[in-house]
Amino acid sequence: MSLRHCLLPAMSTPTAVEVSSFLLLWLAAAVYSQDKCPTASCHPQLGDLMVGRGGRLSATSTCGLDGPQNYCIIGHLEDEKKCFSCDSRQPYNRYTNPRSHRIENVITTFDPERRMKWWQSENGVHEVSIQLDLETVFQFSHLVLTFKSFRPSAMLVERSKDNGRTWTVFRYFAEDCGSSFPGVPVGAGSSVGDVVCDTRYSGAEPSTGGEVVLKALDPTFQINDLYSPEIQELITMTNLRVNFTRLLTLGDTLLGRRRRNPQDKYYYALYEMVVRGTCFCNGHASQCVPVDSPRGDVVAEPGMVHGRCVCQHNTAGSNCERCRDLYNDSPWRPAGHSDPHPCKKCNCNGHSERCHFDMARYISTGEVSGGVCDECGNNRVGVHCERCRPFYYRDPRRVQNDPDACVPCDCDPVGSLVGGPCDPGTGHCVCKRHVEGDRCDRCRHGFYGLSRENPDGCTACRCNPLGSVETPYPCDPVTGQCFCKPFATGPMCDRCVSGYWGLGNTVHSCLQCDCDIGGSQDSRCNPLDGQCPCRPNIVGPRCKDPALGYFLAPLDFYLYEAELAAPLQGSAQSLVNPTGLPRCEQFFRDRGYDFQFRDGKFVLTKRRVRKRRQEQTSIPLYPGSPLQIIPRQRIPGQPVTWTGPGFVRVQHGAGLRFTVNNLPVALDYYLVLRYEPESSDTWTAKVKVIPRTSTAKRRCANDPADTAVTLPGSSRMALLETPICLEDDALYYVDTIFEKQGNLDPKHSSHILIDSMGLIPRMESLPSFCSETKLEEFERYRCLEVASQLGPRILPEVCKDLIVSMSALIHNGAVACRCNLIGSYSQSCSKFGGQCNCKPNVISRCCDTCAPNTFGFGPNGCKPCNCDPRGSFLEMCDQASGQCACRPEVSGQRCDRCRPGYFGFPLCRPCQCNGLADLCDPVSGACVDCRDHAAGPHCDRCVDGYYSNLALGEPCQPCLCPDTKASGRFFARSCSKDPNSLHVLCHCEPGHSGPRCDVCSSGFYGNLALPEARCQECQCNNNTDPQDRDSCDPVTGTCLRCLHHTYGSACESCEPGYYGNALAHNCRECRCDPRGTEINMCSPGGSCLCQQSSGQCPCQPGVAGISCDECQQGFWGFASEAGCQPCDCHPSQSLSDQCDKVTGQCPCHLEFGGRHCDECGENFFQTPDLQCISCDCNVDGTARPSCDHHTGECLCRPGVAGSLCSECAPGHGPPFPDCAICHDCWNLWAENVTMLQGQVERISAVVKQQDPQLHPSYSPWLNKLDAMLDNIRSLIRDPTAETEMTEKLYEQIKTFRDAIDPHIIFDTSPLLNTHIDNIRNEFHKLLGKLEKVKPNEYGDLKVLEEALRKIRKYHAEVKEAEEQCKDAKAMLAASRQKRKEAKDKLDSRLVEDWDALERKVKALNVTNLYEEIQEAKKKSQDTKSKAEELKKKIDRNLEKFEREKNNTKDLIKQVKDFLTDEMVKPEDIEMVATAVLAIQLPSSPEEIRDLINKIRSILVNSTKLLEDLERLREDARTAQDLLQRAKEVQNKTRSIDVSRIKKALKDAEDIQDNVSRYLGNAKNNINSTTKQLEEMNAKLNDTETVLNVSRIKDLVEQVEVLKNKTEMNRLQGQEAKAAADLALKNATATKTLLDEVNTLFQELEKKKDNGTKELVDERLKNIMMEAENIAKEVKDKMTQIEDLETKIVQLLRVKNEKAVEVDELLQKADDIRKELTDRAVAYAKC
Repeated sequence: MSLRHCLLPAMSTPTAVEVSSFLLLWLAAAVYSQDKCPTASCHPQLGDLMVGRGGRLSATSTCGLDGPQNYCIIGHLEDEKKCFSCDSRQPYNRYTNPRSHRIENVITTFDPERRMKWWQSENGVHEVSIQLDLETVFQFSHLVLTFKSFRPSAMLVERSKDNGRTWTVFRYFAEDCGSSFPGVPVGAGSSVGDVVCDTRYSGAEPSTGGEVVLKALDPTFQINDLYSPEIQELITMTNLRVNFTRLLTLGDTLLGRRRRNPQDKYYYALYEMVVRGTCFCNGHASQCVPVDSPRGDVVAEPGMVHGRCVCQHNTAGSNCERCRDLYNDSPWRPAGHSDPHPCKKCNCNGHSERCHFDMARYISTGEVSGGVCDECGNNRVGVHCERCRPFYYRDPRRVQNDPDACVPCDCDPVGSLVGGPCDPGTGHCVCKRHVEGDRCDRCRHGFYGLSRENPDGCTACRCNPLGSVETPYPCDPVTGQCFCKPFATGPMCDRCVSGYWGLGNTVHSCLQCDCDIGGSQDSRCNPLDGQCPCRPNIVGPRCKDPALGYFLAPLDFYLYEAELAAPLQGSAQSLVNPTGLPRCEQFFRDRGYDFQFRDGKFVLTKRRVRKRRQEQTSIPLYPGSPLQIIPRQRIPGQPVTWTGPGFVRVQHGAGLRFTVNNLPVALDYYLVLRYEPESSDTWTAKVKVIPRTSTAKRRCANDPADTAVTLPGSSRMALLETPICLEDDALYYVDTIFEKQGNLDPKHSSHILIDSMGLIPRMESLPSFCSETKLEEFERYRCLEVASQLGPRILPEVCKDLIVSMSALIHNGAVACRCNLIGSYSQSCSKFGGQCNCKPNVISRCCDTCAPNTFGFGPNGCKPCNCDPRGSFLEMCDQASGQCACRPEVSGQRCDRCRPGYFGFPLCRPCQCNGLADLCDPVSGACVDCRDHAAGPHCDRCVDGYYSNLALGEPCQPCLCPDTKASGRFFARSCSKDPNSLHVLCHCEPGHSGPRCDVCSSGFYGNLALPEARCQECQCNNNTDPQDRDSCDPVTGTCLRCLHHTYGSACESCEPGYYGNALAHNCRECRCDPRGTEINMCSPGGSCLCQQSSGQCPCQPGVAGISCDECQQGFWGFASEAGCQPCDCHPSQSLSDQCDKVTGQCPCHLEFGGRHCDECGENFFQTPDLQCISCDCNVDGTARPSCDHHTGECLCRPGVAGSLCSECAPGHGPPFPDCAICHDCWNLWAENVTMLQGQVERISAVVKQQDPQLHPSYSPWLNKLDAMLDNIRSLIRDPTAETEMTEKLYEQIKTFRDAIDPHIIFDTSPLLNTHIDNIRNEFHKLLGKLEKVKPNEYGDLKVLEEALRKIRKYHAEVKEAEEQCKDAKAMLAASRQKRKEAKDKLDSRLVEDWDALERKVKALNVTNLYEEIQEAKKKSQDTKSKAEELKKKIDRNLEKFEREKNNTKDLIKQVKDFLTDEMVKPEDIEMVATAVLAIQLPSSPEEIRDLINKIRSILVNSTKLLEDLERLREDARTAQDLLQRAKEVQNKTRSIDVSRIKKALKDAEDIQDNVSRYLGNAKNNINSTTKQLEEMNAKLNDTETVLNVSRIKDLVEQVEVLKNKTEMNRLQGQEAKAAADLALKNATATKTLLDEVNTLFQELEKKKDNGTKELVDERLKNIMMEAENIAKEVKDKMTQIEDLETKIVQLLRVKNEKAVEVDELLQKADDIRKELTDRAVAYAKC
């Protein structure tokens, strides 16, 4: 019976266990629930989900679906039919189409002949799927598959809950789970939901009728909650899919063979497929009805399980998965066993038919009610429809469920919220935020303007409290207009009226703008900050200040200098033609120049020839003319009472013409003349204004009339009382004639000094400029007269304000400074007047003119002329070149030297040169450029190379030394004539000798026969004897006798075999090792050539080192004839490319060996380029090497055998590894039998490598071959076996080999044939040897034993020699290492130290070393005493320093007590602070730093000495070490003749000698140390003198003063902080007082007049200014105190650092003393 009859109580098949207790309980519960559904959970009955769903069942492969197909079965009966045909194109019919095997055949029927139909897949298809698609979610129980064929070797079952979109595996089934489904657990799971692989249903038995059973819930696990998400996930599905993945083929793995078709026998065939389940209703239904399927592929049949639940418990849905519409007051839950969990009805008061569940509400009500009504009617809202909706309220007279209980609200739509909502309980209207009233129809207090558009209803009254008056109603409730204070305006009183500003920014309501009448364009200002609209380049709130780079012009800005005017004489109609020129001007005119003053500069102008004579337009500088320029020099510190360069001296009747063309605006102008009288006489100036151009638009009514002005002798300025009207765009000539009045006595001066003419605007002519009051103030303060004066003046503030305003108005803003970039320091000028900051000797407002008596206008100003009055006519000079006017015999820019040919300034006189020169020195009169070979101050002697007696009038004659000086062969400095012999004597140059200087001196050379030749010093680089005449060639200069091991034409190189610097006498012998140096570079005597600069010897290939005494990295084998050999280490098989420099052995990886690591290593074999394989030989049983590097065969030592050399060989007895030799009879067979055994083992290994699974047909043959090999082994082990038996066995092996299928062998094991051939050849060889072996061929055994004994003896001797060589090599390596260490240590010394060391070591006597060390010890002890004495002195000084420090602390305490005294006045504290600020900080830190630097310089030599001593001690210790070890090596290797060890010993001895000589230098170093210590002591004594008590006392006092300052500043800071707090408190009190005054002021404002108001304003202003000044002063003092504290802290830190440095120096001195003591003790023990 199959599991489809699961309702029966028992089964006869093995699937009886498939019915679980869980399913039986479930079914019993379902039957019971038919009657208990209203009060408990209920479930539909189980059934086969396949019934009625044939159309929803599909398979991916069906036999014969596209036409007839053949298939076979597996049978063992001969007459049984084994092959059949299937045709599934039509559905199955028992009679008409019995061969149809469609998938629907698997649906269970109760037909007795049901086994006549089945489903079958196509032949040989492994992967086939069967899928059942359900129309909705079902609850799955179990699956039963009954197979006609073998069950699959591997399969799996999947399910889906989303209609096939995603799949989940139920379970895997496989015969071999590990290979079919890797990673899937095998066997029973640990939990109910585990996915595992089951092996129970995949075996080969039974061949038909086998079943596969899958239960959704494993009955071995207890299920507590069937409706948990985990369980529901396992038992619910919409689709089920069975995937067959592998056929069970019974070992037929090659299904593609041509001769046989095993795939016809293998396919899937299924009798039945039962899917047990039920309709899924969550326990809320006991029966189901068909689902409306859109596909129409579900046919209702008897016993079919439908999918749509007939829900109870107030649930709904296909699976009863939700509550009904009005039953959501509790959460939906699946029905339990004892509790059906029905859905509860919502309470909607009869106003709704729908509700939904709200979990948050359910939790908040304590899980009592969670239903929320939906779509409430009758104008209701709320969870239970218990409230009226917005804009409705409940009629209190009606009940809750009355449909007409909610009535509309009655509210003003303008003042209420949108739509007019009201309270739903009382009906009261809900007003907007700023609206009130029952109907929301009026604004609240303090609001206005009820509006529908306003979301708040009304707008708040936003009256500015500073600008509005407080009233019961803040503003008009309709318009919102506020009630403003005076000068405030606007709907909110938040701004000032025009002309006022500052509402909210000041303590006052509104302030008047007070814009400047000239600088501002309007009297109205910005109402927020009071900024007036300024004219161009005017800044400031009131527009009273010029911008940067601009200025406001004064009244006399339009000034016209007399020096720039044109001259007039007598009448104003003609220009002056001056006559009578001064001498200086005549001097320049004679040279074609005119001396003129133009454009503010005195210049020399080149005269041009003109066709017609022009009138003179400039004023001369010379006297005697009616008009003369009088420059006046400015003296620092004295007031300047004039403008421009100076004055014009005007004669009676002469005049000046001023040109006016730069007026800014048409106005009435006052004409002002500035002058300086030369007498007390009164002058008259006749003024005539001549218009030269006319403007298009005249503003002046009449032309200016002629007038006159009186110039009193007691005044400096004259003002024309009648103003003149002038246009702004016109050109005017102002002609002024000056006449003297009254006294025309010639004794009185008839001249007057005129400075300038000015035009001053008349203020009254400016329309609406200022008020009458301002004009009266202008006249009352005499502003016009004061502004017109020259020199120091102080303008009253009233005058300055009006002048500034008028200037801004006239010029439409400020005037640009236009400071000259070259003549001024910056581009800014004074704000009033515009005077630029001029550089030295530069004048004018724009700094563009040099002052009188200066010149050279440039970046540094102007330079003084500095004309020498002894040689010039005038103080002035040309302002361009600076040239002064000189007398005829004088020249120079400053007229400060004589003309050429004269000397002796200022009394210049002609030169005295005996007629042999035209020029002489202008000061001394010494002649210059004497002629005729003369020389001397007065040309009174001959030049070098000539001789004569000029006093006697003789001409100069040439000297012949040996030829004239002009010939090029003159070798003398001079010559002279012997007065006695009258012969010419030559005074030779250096390097020349002989009467005529024609021979080179000793040490000089030269071929004097050649032209231009000279005797030159031989360039031998001081490497020859200068007294040796033959030291160099006298003609060529080649050095011949070089010293100091030098050679070369200039002795510039070291001799061959030497190196170093020949120029520094530093040639040293080359130290080349002949064994490592190139052979052709060394002499037979052992000396070699090296590089002369560095001493590097020419090394053989692979040799390194400056002496060629070691192998390079990567080389080995030093001292071979070819140098060192390369290591040639294998790049990948060695650990590095370096090898042992003695043996050449490379460091190999473990598996490699050989010197180059290019072979397999010990106990490894195979090809090293591919891979080295471990031989695994027994180390105790092998020789060396342990195995063959090519075959891997272990090389056993005698007496050992076996493939791994792990057993005793035949003929040798146990125990292993001793293996004592057996009787001699075994020796005859041992070797051959062992070889035969090895070959047999090799054949056996090859046979075992063959896989019988790959060649099943050859397995018997291989087994037989293996048996034969065992026989061979037994024969080999049997020493009595016969040779014929071995040959017979070999023939049998050959027969077996030939019988093996060659195709199979070569395809699967290509090496087998090769191995067998090799074994056959080895067998032939062994058989040949065995046939030849006879007992008598071994000869006399005694002879063999004797030979063996000798071999062993010689082997032992060789081993002993090898061990000795190893010891010698070790000693040699140790010696080489020590020699290298010594060499490295010595090479680490500087080259210069070697030379000094060599020179010092030569004089060292080791025998006296102990005495010298004792002397050094004594001197170091003296040094220690001196250092201790020095320390004591320093300690005494420190004690004095501490005493002074304590005294200073007492002083600080006294000052602190003084400052903390409450009776001390603030003035005294301020005085103390001022005194502290005035203190000049001492320079003692720098002095201390200098002293410390001196001490450091003294200790530098001591430090170097310590380093030298340490170096010597280290070298001595190293040398002693080397000597001791070298002697040990020598003792050990006396019997070994190794030249390298001898050389190492010799080197060690040489090193010892050198180091011993090096130690001898210690004496000199100690002497030098003693001397340096004495000097150090003296310097320290000097230092003590410098740091005497008084100086230290001064330093201490200064430090304590700094501390006092710090403490005082701290106390002052506290006092200042207290003062600041007091000031802040006062300021707070002042503010309080100010508030009180403001209150009083408001009261007085109503009672007093404007005068009282101004007085109160002034007082308040003064109070505020005073409070601000106090706060500013406190802040400044706090800043000063903080700066003082910072500086003093820095000074204290520097002082502390210096004290630390002194302590460090003391510590260093003590360390030096200790070190010297230790060194002395150490040297005493050497």
